[in-house]
Amino acid sequence: MHNIKTSNISSLSLDEQKEKAYAKILRSASACEQSSIRMRKKLEYAGFSQDVIDFAMKKAIRVGVIDDVRYAECLVRSNALAGKGMEFVKKEIQSLGLYIEDLDAYQEYIQNGEDAQIDAALNLLIQHPSRAKDKRSAATRKLLNKGYSMSIASRAVAIWCDRL
Repeated sequence: MHNIKTSNISSLSLDEQKEKAYAKILRSASACEQSSIRMRKKLEYAGFSQDVIDFAMKKAIRVGVIDDVRYAECLVRSNALAGKGMEFVKKEIQSLGLYIEDLDAYQEYIQNGEDAQIDAALNLLIQHPSRAKDKRSAATRKLLNKGYSMSIASRAVAIWCDRL
């Protein structure tokens, strides 16, 4: 994947390319937490060579600008606070070579228990009720699309339907 900036980058010296790639990492990471995978893709899209990307990423990881564990912890916490499930988060964290069960944020999420997850799912259904004819199926799909497991979704939907 190369874009229009590729020709601008290739006209720079190797040291200038490395500086520019590292500066891009700093800008992106200062805006929000970045995973190593996502940051690599951004640099590839910007037209940097693999050697330049490797150099900039190693430096960013060494100094702590990019930290996949910190990114994963933030991802778990932000999804929990947003009332979303963890199914999609688990997949992204696995793609980073990490285990969600090893994260402090996930342990806190689990400690809050299934009741908290069901309450969050139920809240979502109450705040954004389905207008479909088959409300049960539509509500289940909505929760699954938000990352809730099937067991949490079905329990929340059952409570929600009982309240209708």
